[in-house]
Amino acid sequence: MFPDCYPELNETQRLVRDTIRAVAERELKPHTPAMESGETLPYPYIKQFVAALGMGSQGELTAAMAAAAPEDKLEHFLPPAVAIEVSRVDGGVLVSWGVSFGQVGMTIGKYGTPEQQAKYVPGLQDGSIIGSWCLTEPGAGSDAFGSMQTHARRDGDAYVLNGSKTFITNAPYADVFVVYAKLSDNGSGKDIQPFLVERGTPGLETSKPFKKMGTHSSPTGAVYLDDVRIPKENLLGGGVRERDHVKSRLGDERAGMPTLSLGLADRAFELALRYAMERRQFGKPIVEFQLVQRRLARMYGLLANMRSFVFCDFLAGRKVPRTTADVCAGKLYCCEAATQITHDAIHVLGGNGYMEEYEVERLARDAKLMELGGGTTEIQELTIARNLIAQATA
Repeated sequence: MFPDCYPELNETQRLVRDTIRAVAERELKPHTPAMESGETLPYPYIKQFVAALGMGSQGELTAAMAAAAPEDKLEHFLPPAVAIEVSRVDGGVLVSWGVSFGQVGMTIGKYGTPEQQAKYVPGLQDGSIIGSWCLTEPGAGSDAFGSMQTHARRDGDAYVLNGSKTFITNAPYADVFVVYAKLSDNGSGKDIQPFLVERGTPGLETSKPFKKMGTHSSPTGAVYLDDVRIPKENLLGGGVRERDHVKSRLGDERAGMPTLSLGLADRAFELALRYAMERRQFGKPIVEFQLVQRRLARMYGLLANMRSFVFCDFLAGRKVPRTTADVCAGKLYCCEAATQITHDAIHVLGGNGYMEEYEVERLARDAKLMELGGGTTEIQELTIARNLIAQATA
């Protein structure tokens, strides 16, 4: 058995992991080349994967889940295991699914009215509805809140939205958009609220998919709002009163990125180790050369540290409280580690690592996004430092 990114597992946990891996490799992997080239979209295959797995219904996980005991801690094991196994196959698919089901579905599930939840959440869960989470703007990236220009004006029983968003996952094809805008009728213009906008609403336009370095299987684009008029009932939850609710959702995105990064890194490490054991030069497998061993050892060291962070709740058997600094530190470390591991894998494979057919070059391109999305490396460093200083001077 090859070493991997998982902690020691019992029989039930291994069954769950192996089931998820088998379904992902059957339902998603055969379509990766076509998704990577843009010939097909990920959404039908996401829906098939969710249905086959049986998340929330009958499926291939049903038997394993039914046999689980409390000590199996599946409530803390299943979420990272699903994310890891999907990203091992195709990180872009997890990005699109994570935004639609995670960011959009959970935002509506947490803050939406019962009517909004009933209308959107089931479809976002089973993949029949594709969601897009719209925060970043052309002039508001790292300063997403202070520089936001998109605004919403109350007009009778409706809101009128104007502005634009960019680098938006699923934008070219989404069915429903959670659009963050500043309320311009409250005097300050500082109250940022999420609005639900459906495709087909007059004034809403989206761009064609952007051409990107990686995550080609996750369409990214721009959203344009030109006097988009929506009923007041489309204000999420009738208006979110929770302080820092936008930062809270952004924090959830950051908290999920180490798991995606771990899946990419785990696959790259596996491919590098297998190749090193099979590739022969100078009359012996290259894994016998000490410099190759050194590179593999350093890759595994990074992978082991990533595992400790991602599986923290599982290993503890409970939800471990994390400060903002903890979340940012986890993203900072794991995302940089994934980039390092995937690039090291290219080195182990040599010239073959640069070729598309050997997969590791795609993993490296996908991994780079993790250092940028959800807040750049520099933003993580600044946020960590500010929180440490605040704690020290409290």
